[in-house]
Amino acid sequence: MADFQTRIEDIIGPIPSLASDNAGATQQAITDALVDTSVDIINKVNPDILIQYATKSSNATSNPIASDVENSKVLLVERRGEKDLYVSCVYVTPDLAGKIQNTDSIFYPSSEMPNWTWNDNDLYVYPEPSANNPSRYYIMSNPTVAYDSTTVAKFPNELEHALIVGASARLKQRFVSFFNEDEDPELVQLHRAQWAEISQLYQDLLSPYMVSS
Repeated sequence: MADFQTRIEDIIGPIPSLASDNAGATQQAITDALVDTSVDIINKVNPDILIQYATKSSNATSNPIASDVENSKVLLVERRGEKDLYVSCVYVTPDLAGKIQNTDSIFYPSSEMPNWTWNDNDLYVYPEPSANNPSRYYIMSNPTVAYDSTTVAKFPNELEHALIVGASARLKQRFVSFFNEDEDPELVQLHRAQWAEISQLYQDLLSPYMVSS
């Protein structure tokens, strides 16, 4: 299979070096576009599509259950309930953290309807995990992808074409930002039209996999 740079250039044509760019800078721009698009996809699509590619943590018996989950997306947090079955935790915003810790609050969660939240970039679960009721989480790490990749590990195959199209749109936007409209308005208009078309295709490709409103 052709590498990603070739597949991108099949959509937008050869990618020129801009300004003081050399070949290495252009390759880095392609890699950056692919990485940024892969993160955008992970943040937009339904977690159910990604869960098979996720990494499951070990059981935690106290808070916080995670202290370093940067460069990744939390897809699912679970706590073992009273019936010895894991129950999905519902995310609540940090402004409610005090209320879900207060046993006298109407917001205090039950063992069968636990909550999770962030506090100083750490992940907390309530009711608090214990030896009998441990918690665990599933994270989707940001993919490793580069201009000369031919596939992406731990990433849905059905979204790979969307990745290529989305990166193409980002690179086309780079052309729009570079060329001065006063110097060549027709060229800028052409790049803008192509960018709009490719961007719409990217959204169309993602749409079936996004969370329903």
